[in-house]
Amino acid sequence: MPLQAAPAHPRTYLPVLPTAIRGPAGQLASTDFRLNSIDLYLTSTCNRKCAYCFLGEPFFSSKLNIDLDRVREILSWAAGSSIQEITLLGGEPALHPDFVAIVGLIASANLHVRTVTNGSPRFRKALRDPVVAAGIGRVALSLDAPSPEIFDALRGPRAFADIMLTIDLLRELRKPFEINFTVVQSSLPYVRQMLALAEDLGARRINMHWFSEIGRARGAGEGVTSAEWNRVLEEVRTFRPRRRDFIVDCELGFGFGMPGEDKQMCAVRERSNLQFMPDGAVFSCGMLVDQPDLAGYRWSNGGLYSRQGETELSLTATSCDGCPVRTTGATSDGTSRVPLCIYNRLDRGERL
Repeated sequence: MPLQAAPAHPRTYLPVLPTAIRGPAGQLASTDFRLNSIDLYLTSTCNRKCAYCFLGEPFFSSKLNIDLDRVREILSWAAGSSIQEITLLGGEPALHPDFVAIVGLIASANLHVRTVTNGSPRFRKALRDPVVAAGIGRVALSLDAPSPEIFDALRGPRAFADIMLTIDLLRELRKPFEINFTVVQSSLPYVRQMLALAEDLGARRINMHWFSEIGRARGAGEGVTSAEWNRVLEEVRTFRPRRRDFIVDCELGFGFGMPGEDKQMCAVRERSNLQFMPDGAVFSCGMLVDQPDLAGYRWSNGGLYSRQGETELSLTATSCDGCPVRTTGATSDGTSRVPLCIYNRLDRGERL
């Protein structure tokens, strides 16, 4: 019997209200969004130069850092809302000169701190700082292949060793960690091994992403077709972990009728995601972060404001089946598959 998609829940969208009744000069409050967490891209500096990164060369060449005053402003903006966690990203977030102070600020605001890292030596050094050790709640490690031969070919010398050394330290500190796994062509044959490795290493969760060909990844030769992704989903759907506390969280990618599928889902229309970039651009859609001119919002003078003109807001304004900023996927039999919002996840019946 074919799998049936989970029934979509009726959706209501928060309207974009006229500037005249939006508060000071059209400023948006955190309570205007449906957010459990927000992402802060602390720095555009990175210790690696991955050819398949979703961020583009202009981002990395800018060498920008979010300053402490802006972090304080954003924390003040988030206060009193549904926001419970701040995720720190980069570049490599630990390369921000005030990384320790930023972790301390967020923790002192009674918010959870999550960090996404490539396991850099600077991150391990920061973990030894008592402020960071006490402040960080969980760590997501970017690991896209199950062996040093494959992973180092993707990310550079000692990339795999850095991850393993960081996991050793996290275990020593008894810090929960997760694996972020972007499935690229080079790692496509090793999905089952990656699932087993993450579980064996003691990760609480593996967070699997379809490879988005944006940013540096354009033309990287690591693309995964929708037909190939369907096979990945089948592997994930049938995987049975040995540990009851191990969570497998996987992006659906395309409309295959899998459990959890919701063709109407859109993080922009639902205002359920915000990503704050070092240059002040703020995105809802992760598929557009390599195009600053399409950011729907901007952080300016201590507040969040909608941007006018063609942005992610106008591109997604009309409700439709699938994601309007992604390309339809073609399968091996010539049929097309609707591209889904990248935040639409496979429902394996596990509690995240």
